[in-house]
Amino acid sequence: MVAAPFLFAVLLFSFVHADNEDWIKIGRPLPNKTIKVTLALKQTNRQWLENTLKEVSDPESLHYGRYLSLDEIVTHVHAYPEGVAQTTSYFASNGLRADFTLGGGFAVVEMPVSVAETMFSANFFAYEHKTKKGFIVYRSEQFSTPNMLKPHLCFISGITDFPKTRISPRFSQPGNDTDGDVTPSYINKAYNISGYASTSSNNSQAIAGFLSQYFSPSDLAHFQKEYNIPQNPIKKIVGKNDGNDQGIEANLDVQYITGIGRNVDTWFISVSSHANGNQEDFMTWVVELINNTDTPWVHSVSYGDYESSIDPAFMDRVDEEFMKLGISGRSLLFASGDFGTACSLLKGGRFEPMWPASSPYVTAVGGTVSMDECWDHGGGGFSNHYSTPDYQTDAVATYLKSGAAPNDKYFNSSGRGYPDVSVFSVSFLIVYIDLPWPVDGTSCASPTTAGMISLLNDVRLNAGLSTLGFINPLLYKLSGNGFFDITKGSNHGTIWCKGFEATSGWDPASGWGSPNFGLMKDIVLI
Repeated sequence: MVAAPFLFAVLLFSFVHADNEDWIKIGRPLPNKTIKVTLALKQTNRQWLENTLKEVSDPESLHYGRYLSLDEIVTHVHAYPEGVAQTTSYFASNGLRADFTLGGGFAVVEMPVSVAETMFSANFFAYEHKTKKGFIVYRSEQFSTPNMLKPHLCFISGITDFPKTRISPRFSQPGNDTDGDVTPSYINKAYNISGYASTSSNNSQAIAGFLSQYFSPSDLAHFQKEYNIPQNPIKKIVGKNDGNDQGIEANLDVQYITGIGRNVDTWFISVSSHANGNQEDFMTWVVELINNTDTPWVHSVSYGDYESSIDPAFMDRVDEEFMKLGISGRSLLFASGDFGTACSLLKGGRFEPMWPASSPYVTAVGGTVSMDECWDHGGGGFSNHYSTPDYQTDAVATYLKSGAAPNDKYFNSSGRGYPDVSVFSVSFLIVYIDLPWPVDGTSCASPTTAGMISLLNDVRLNAGLSTLGFINPLLYKLSGNGFFDITKGSNHGTIWCKGFEATSGWDPASGWGSPNFGLMKDIVLI
């Protein structure tokens, strides 16, 4: 075993103005430098999305599992025709072409910086990231939306907003150790997976790779050989991957989603502003998913940012895409964050929820250190933007009455509670540059859980059933059945923050706990 530091393996994106502390203004870009701008058009029928997602995801519904294809969904929910026409006309009059996603929900336009400055009354500068030398983006501190487009848009991305990276190496923290190093065989035994491997030809899963985080195919092969996993190279790479410039995050993700989701066809969806005309990475990923009708059934995403830093209009509009993916039978799993409750001393210790984990349309994955104790740095809490969704009303009410919750002056007790589930998140052994490295983070937990969901999909697919899709309504109907309950610890994160105590049943430190695959593979045959 080679000694190595634990790594805080979560990357964050943000939508902020160009005075971001992580970026240095280095001058004006050449006029012929290009950027890509994404415009989110207003869509019809959001209520149809809400209603249909509930119908196909509620195990008590007659329509449970009766998913629609993305092509079918956009016949119900799409951009307003006048919005598409005005957007097309506006850019065409400036000699540009707007490329629309399926249903016209997003328009992506590539243009020279000089043209963007005129069209959006902007003033672009080049910014280089402080620690990632050579990572340069072009952004303006402000812009104006053209009057003819204002009535038709929810937001514009790619002008003032840009990626914000937080990759911080950290040594192992006292008390964060499990009973031993976490490996695929350790997980396999703990969660009663019993060596299950997928056999369905229709099964698939994916990792999202942002901010030039690439994986090494040779490290993946080494990892699979080292831990006696059937060799399963990445089936498809969408975007760029430089195996000679591998990152800890990407290696972790591909190694554990394939290490747990054995024999499942796995994609690596790589989006980077380096390769996408400075387009914001998260938006590129959203556009890719909604525009590719063959996108995998399960997606693991180890990225997020403080909910308070995101424009509410942005969250609400992206939620529409999350709902579309759920209606099409796809599962979206997001790491819940590695800052515990992330309290703000400037706000009297009030907790800072993380998004997209706080969205009620995704499954948030928290962290544990053992079979009954939560990780003290695992993200969890209550949204300040979303109200408690119907599917978790009873679970949240029970927790708030349990006496385990801190004073509600620190959090929004009527908000969406997260995480939904949690699994091991510390002491994970990965292969990095051909050497074993131990890492921490809920970005260990997300691909691990995604692999288990893929195996449960295999059980259903081989029984002639549909995939699990948006799993939250099912999880909350089970009320802990099929899970190892986490009842110890709290997710305070730091010594000056309050935390949520883990307790029996659902709690915002560990969700429902960790899946017992041996039980779940029978439960999901409904």
